[in-house]
Amino acid sequence: MRFAFAFILVATGCPAPYEPWLLDELSPADGIWVRTPEFKVAAGQEVQDCYFFDVPDLAGGADLWIDRAQLALNAGSHHMNVFRVKTIVGLDPAAGTPIELGGVQGTVVHGADNMNCWKSANWADWPLVANSQQSTEDNPIIDWKLPAGVATRFSPGEKLMLQVHYVNASDQVTPWSARAGINFYRSKDGDTMELGTLFATQQNIRVCRSNPTPSYSGTCAMPAGTHNVTAANGHFHSRGTEFRIWAWDGLTTTRPDDSALFYDSDTWDEPDMATGLDVTLPTTGGIWWTCDYQWSEPAGGCEAVDARDPQHANDCCYTFGPTVETSEHCNAFVYYYPRVTEAVTCF
Repeated sequence: MRFAFAFILVATGCPAPYEPWLLDELSPADGIWVRTPEFKVAAGQEVQDCYFFDVPDLAGGADLWIDRAQLALNAGSHHMNVFRVKTIVGLDPAAGTPIELGGVQGTVVHGADNMNCWKSANWADWPLVANSQQSTEDNPIIDWKLPAGVATRFSPGEKLMLQVHYVNASDQVTPWSARAGINFYRSKDGDTMELGTLFATQQNIRVCRSNPTPSYSGTCAMPAGTHNVTAANGHFHSRGTEFRIWAWDGLTTTRPDDSALFYDSDTWDEPDMATGLDVTLPTTGGIWWTCDYQWSEPAGGCEAVDARDPQHANDCCYTFGPTVETSEHCNAFVYYYPRVTEAVTCF
């Protein structure tokens, strides 16, 4: 009956019913599972919420080693980021509302009620854990397995933040209810090499009517040593046309040769999450990343874009900020091993 009903819908031109993604509910022996409640995103709105939870004690006080992550999003998502909570500035988990998150209990700070969930300065020293921007109807789940011997290490009681951003406006739409989920699978084969992360953002962005095709770059140095990149992801908004990341020697002041290029994406709303990479960075270097842009007229006119411009140039300049419709980003996410410091961040 289900197949017959689907055939009738297709034959009559009606859309087939939406089949939501499913992730397994993990036992404590297998790992940690997290699910946000479903919620609606009203037309013309952007929603960003910050969910907080503690890593459960699943191993009698011992650290948890995670060698596989599944990250799932309903269609319409702009991003999902997971960070380790460190210095509390304005975004306080204790100020959130208690919430059930599937396999864990936590709190949520809704961006509609508290602008601190939108301000990146509030998590400037919070180490990146994982991210996803993949939310197509036919491919809503990233299933990421780390290289042999490599795992992410968590301490029981460590607090994490899952940040979810949805858009239902002119640049992106949310056709169904919004929802996000994570499965962190425990390593069962003795992994002992710890995954490290790098998060870098270029905030000096101006994509203006009078300068419609700018390009912005940044560099981010690693501590001295051998670092092997295994995954990477780039993030910008709808004016972005190409996002590239190179291995950088830490010395030169010009863009590296393209032989050092290891990430290249020309898709802003569903950018590639490159996994299974095997890139060794120079021992004294890090990464060089570049974002290229093409200015476009805002669907609702320039008033809101101009209002965000700190220079008040009235040139319809998209500047750094969290909202998809009125601002821009240029963020690099890089995953490497072995970890040599708690976090590498470059602002």
